[in-house]
Amino acid sequence: MSYMLIAAIALFSACKKTEPAYQTQTDSKDGANVYIARATGNTQNLLIFPYQDQARSFEFSAAFGALGLPASPINIKFVVDDKAFDSLNVSRVAQGLTPFQKFPADAYKISTLSATIQAGQVNSERIKVEYFSKKFNDKVDYLLPISIVNADGYKIGANKTIFLLAPRLSEILATKTGWTATASSEELVGEGTANGRANFVIDGNVSTYWHSKWQSPAPVFPHWIAIDMKSEIFVTRIELVARQNNNAGFTVFDLEASKDGITWTTVGSNLTFDPVNKSPQSYAIAPEFWRYVKVTAKNAIGPATTSTHLAEINVYRY
Repeated sequence: MSYMLIAAIALFSACKKTEPAYQTQTDSKDGANVYIARATGNTQNLLIFPYQDQARSFEFSAAFGALGLPASPINIKFVVDDKAFDSLNVSRVAQGLTPFQKFPADAYKISTLSATIQAGQVNSERIKVEYFSKKFNDKVDYLLPISIVNADGYKIGANKTIFLLAPRLSEILATKTGWTATASSEELVGEGTANGRANFVIDGNVSTYWHSKWQSPAPVFPHWIAIDMKSEIFVTRIELVARQNNNAGFTVFDLEASKDGITWTTVGSNLTFDPVNKSPQSYAIAPEFWRYVKVTAKNAIGPATTSTHLAEINVYRY
């Protein structure tokens, strides 16, 4: 063999790229496993509220884990896992919690219980679970576990089950980010820079407060303050917090709500408020979607008082 041929072979060998190990395709099952891919933990809370006639959906897939890629397709089988359901309920009961209920049969459908991870791929096609929110009782926690039971001889990883949870409807404190507040008047000077303005009722700090204008010319009762939550939320109740360093203020008020800030609906009339009580005072309303909430103070705690104040307005929602 000529020196020129040997040199050419050596040059070709040197230039040939070595395929990275993670791109190598193999049918070896050593160190490989199949599992359910998901962005966050085992339990996935489905969006149930607001209820609607149309189906919502949740999707997931099977995934391949190994140093390399499968050289042949991997066929995956799933089941609705009653054993996992029972096991989780045993744990809940032991903790004094109410057991989960199974998804009502007519409340969901699964597109398929089979999937394939194709050769050279790390994920299967997506499996879709469609569910109908109006089929769920709002006072019950429902659970649907779906598990991998067969992966063509590959080890099934620890993340073999996904738990779909349709939670009971629970009330939460609405986040005030981006909200704005307006009032019939504001004391912009006499209460300093850290108090007086309407926006202090939505700053999350009970030590600050809104104050109606008391410097001449000062308006008299009634005084109102309104908040714009920027989008409609399903309001269940309102909390008012009195100014913490003063026992004056109003004792009777009306509570109104609006979807557009123009047409207002009275959701509480002649409600009583104790300005001496510094804890949050709660007022339930008929649950409904609202964007705006208005508090109209109708009288003062004493006849000589013409202005009023309020530390915080909290909104609870589903």
